[in-house]
Amino acid sequence: MTATIEKALLIAGIGMVGIFVFMALFYLLILALDRFLPYKEEEVTDALSEDSITNEEA
Repeated sequence: MTATIEKALLIAGIGMVGIFVFMALFYLLILALDRFLPYKEEEVTDALSEDSITNEEA
């Protein structure tokens, strides 16, 4: 192989490793954010629930 092809393969290999390292760090960041800031479902308060309608009629 020529020196140019070897250099191109080296640069491509470094780029591929860099992408995988970035993706791994990004995944770990997502896991950390999910652990420290968990999703909390909000309770829906219905303005016209059955209890309020029956209380008003009585």
